[in-house]
Amino acid sequence: MATGSTASLLVLLTALTVTLLLAGYISSASHHQVQNAHIVGSFTDTRKLLRQLTVSVNKTRGLEARDHWFWINGKKTRLFSGAMHYFRIPREYWKDRLIKLRSSGCNVLETYVPWNLHEPHRGEYNFKDMLDLRAYVKLAEECGLFVILRPGPYICSEWDLGGLPSWLLSDSEMKLRSTYQPFIKSVESYFQELLPHVTDLQYSNGGGPIIAWQIENEYGSFGDDTDYLLQIQKMMKENGVCELVFTSDNEQGLLNGAVDRVLMTANFQNIELGKEMLQILQEKQPSMPRMCMEFWTGWFDHWGDSKHQVWPLNEFEESLKYTLEEYGNINFYMFHGGTNFAFMNGANEQTENDQLKDGQDYLADVTSYDYDALLTERGDTTPKYHLTVELLSTYKSEVVYLGDCPTRIVTLPAPHQYDDVMLNTGLSMDEVLRSAVSVDIKGNAVTMEMLPVNNGNGQSYGWILYRKTIEKGGKVNVKGQVRDRTLVFLDKKLVTTFDCDTPDFQFELGSAGVLDFLVENMGRANYQTIGQSIIHNQRKGLNNTVTIDDVALSDWSVYSLDFTEDHLNRIKKEKFSRIKKIKASPAIFKGYLKVTSSSSLADTFLDMRGWGKGIVILNGRNLGRYWPVKGPTKTLYVPGVWLSQGDNEFMVFEIEEIPSDRTLKFRKTPVLG
Repeated sequence: MATGSTASLLVLLTALTVTLLLAGYISSASHHQVQNAHIVGSFTDTRKLLRQLTVSVNKTRGLEARDHWFWINGKKTRLFSGAMHYFRIPREYWKDRLIKLRSSGCNVLETYVPWNLHEPHRGEYNFKDMLDLRAYVKLAEECGLFVILRPGPYICSEWDLGGLPSWLLSDSEMKLRSTYQPFIKSVESYFQELLPHVTDLQYSNGGGPIIAWQIENEYGSFGDDTDYLLQIQKMMKENGVCELVFTSDNEQGLLNGAVDRVLMTANFQNIELGKEMLQILQEKQPSMPRMCMEFWTGWFDHWGDSKHQVWPLNEFEESLKYTLEEYGNINFYMFHGGTNFAFMNGANEQTENDQLKDGQDYLADVTSYDYDALLTERGDTTPKYHLTVELLSTYKSEVVYLGDCPTRIVTLPAPHQYDDVMLNTGLSMDEVLRSAVSVDIKGNAVTMEMLPVNNGNGQSYGWILYRKTIEKGGKVNVKGQVRDRTLVFLDKKLVTTFDCDTPDFQFELGSAGVLDFLVENMGRANYQTIGQSIIHNQRKGLNNTVTIDDVALSDWSVYSLDFTEDHLNRIKKEKFSRIKKIKASPAIFKGYLKVTSSSSLADTFLDMRGWGKGIVILNGRNLGRYWPVKGPTKTLYVPGVWLSQGDNEFMVFEIEEIPSDRTLKFRKTPVLG
């Protein structure tokens, strides 16, 4: 609170504002809140001047890193933070998760910001519903939490292309995460739109919750171009970032990712790596506080893993105790993982000379992002959570909180096992293709990113079908790699299936007919190390020479199956047939779950065992991919808040195996493997 002459000056400023308002010099078009003063008006020079005067008089001291400690508004504090990504959590559950974070003893929320969701097409921005970052930050403030933001532009996070939008790849010369000017210009435009949404919520701007920002993300393991990092830092500052900034890196990149006079932080899980990185931090920044910016509480799963990744509680406890004692500041990554809804999962690749090796070297991440974190995928507390509460409580006197922890006001109903849903109508593949945007491509086929659709932005996610009528059979050779998984049909009959791990794939066709390549984008790789070009080789689909008996095929009809909102609306207009008419996959199946009352709405899990491979759409929302045969995950999380009283529409796009009963089954608990 302001006192003495400060308070008097604030009174004068307020009086001047009221006078100007009455005189009509300031419109009532917008609202801006500054500590101890509410100034209503348009962004005129007068309003800006008053805001600057008020903030300068009533300035709060933001987060500082000095003398081996963090300081907030002049008070020494530890930072106990938890990573929870708003874009992986249904909005209606944000408050529940935030209260659990604050109740654990943490004083900070940390979140990434995904560029690919906020700017799905160049120049088109989305900050609504689950993407309302501003609302998420303000809700954290209500729950007594400070906020650390990691706006990228690259975020890794087991997220498609590390959060970079796929339309960047429509430039055949694109150099991601570099000073390549088309990339830098795209980042500038994005930051100019993104950052002003939240910069007024910084702590130094009158006591908002945001206390720190990260520059890029683990850049040191990717490259060593300091000029690139400096350009990102400059863009952030030019767009209003005024709080402490920092870098974070794993053991591969701690030195490469450093920026002069910027706080370095470490990412690790086990004690051995923690010790190695601690030594580097002590040498490079001896007077700075030490922070583990990503304390990996578990790990993520790939399709094909033998089992769900779990970090045993005793090992977690030992490493957590070490980190609290030796680093003193920690960000739990993840505190709550959530879900990779729709097509947002990332992938990992192992390469030799930028080519996938034979075998399982492309590994797509599963839909669940449970991560064996402190909260489960649906937000339940775990033994790790309760252990963390106990350990953090011993440091309570050394932690500054933004505010009190609110009383629990969100009570989630227990998970429910709903009755089976019979999918009794559907669309054949030909009917599905009627709803797709189609284009004719002269010459060789092109990848989805290069497809002339979506106002020049290409196709981002889903499947892409390439069709060609051939006049004879023979030996087919698909040169190079087709990303990621391809089903080949001749006259609607499945011929073969192959993955991007199998380059120069060959097969035989016995006759002439309509040849289809249905290619699935299973998720773009989100990580690479120095010397690799993995993220630049993430264009998906058929971009290869296809020959029959050494004669190249050209001129393709291409269908975009991206399952966006527009695409789903077109699908709904198709006439669904009785299920008996659909004899083979790929196909869409539809059925309804009837919920009799709002009190019956609860989280549940779809048990996809018996199905082959595909996605599930609930009331127009893409729940994500399933592939139970591959595993380890067998279920899909269904948030209860996405159900409604009455009929709930389920659509399944199945590309491989149709169960005989064509039924969706529910269960109360997930099967993660």
